Amino acid sequence: MKKLTVSHNYFGLFSGYLDRVKHSHANIGLCGSSSAHTYTDARQSYPIEDIIRQTEQIRQITGDMSFGLTMGEDIHPSDYGLVGYALLNCPDLATALKLAARYKPVMNQAFEAFFIPEEHHTRYQINPLIENPGLAPMVELDFASGIQLARLLVGKRHSHKVKFIQVSFCHAPLCCPDKYRQLFNCPVKFYQDKNEILVANEVLALPVRSADEAIFNMLLKKITRLENSRRSQQSFSHKVVDYISRHKDCIPSATQAASDFNISLSTLKKHLMREGENYSAICDAFRKKVAINMVSDPLTQIKEVYRQLNFSSSSAFNRAFKRWTSVTPTQYRQNITNKNKEAVKKIN
Repeated sequence: MKKLTVSHNYFGLFSGYLDRVKHSHANIGLCGSSSAHTYTDARQSYPIEDIIRQTEQIRQITGDMSFGLTMGEDIHPSDYGLVGYALLNCPDLATALKLAARYKPVMNQAFEAFFIPEEHHTRYQINPLIENPGLAPMVELDFASGIQLARLLVGKRHSHKVKFIQVSFCHAPLCCPDKYRQLFNCPVKFYQDKNEILVANEVLALPVRSADEAIFNMLLKKITRLENSRRSQQSFSHKVVDYISRHKDCIPSATQAASDFNISLSTLKKHLMREGENYSAICDAFRKKVAINMVSDPLTQIKEVYRQLNFSSSSAFNRAFKRWTSVTPTQYRQNITNKNKEAVKKIN
């Protein structure tokens, strides 16, 4: 599948934290070579696998996977480069949150973010594009830095008004649940089907203290140029994945895809083959991701899932789902329900 990367700013957050951890544990012989990198080009990016390896190193040294919360509490907008400086100049928190969701891939391509406004509150969601336990600290960093940045943006006068209604994580708690409740000062749920922050719209209406419209517009232009440059450097298989994502309601055939790319079917196959991919495998991986997300939602009927994914029958969908997960859709949903019950028992 596509090669996912993170920005040099994002990589710097983790390499810097790892260096501090190694330094503080040097006396017990766990310190390795420095992980710091010299950033000669702000456009430089790093494979997501490098960050995942760093999270594992931090876990091995400290025995703690909840360090994303600690990193989030110490965050500053400048840590996020151009996007962070743009946040400092947004007119209000709603614009800042929408901007953070819009440009999440600029920082970390392993996540897609969603800003979902509703009548009285807004949902901010983070969806990992790959399955790896090393991403959990990154999700927690994102949410912890969210509340920290919001308080910094509105200033001391209004910082006490920045509160979340609820925080939800797909993963199990990485430390004592009390630590989460103290940090977010709201109910925190685990083993959920979405990583989500629920926040009242009146909170998002709070003005950003240092907002400057001219600087904001200038930074947006720079970020857009950076994003366009990133897209132009995408591999062909990455572009095919984006294409399929835009046509998720009815995934096109390989012939149709080739036509839309204005190339022949054989050329499409050759481009993908050079990158070790094929169209059917990419479509299958996409259907797997969508199917698991929908089956994980208890409000979605199973028949709606296989209909949306254009399976010929429920039995055909069951066979595919079992190939993906080793269990049927019903069993997968039941497993999630059982995990939620166990989590509630542990918390209570």
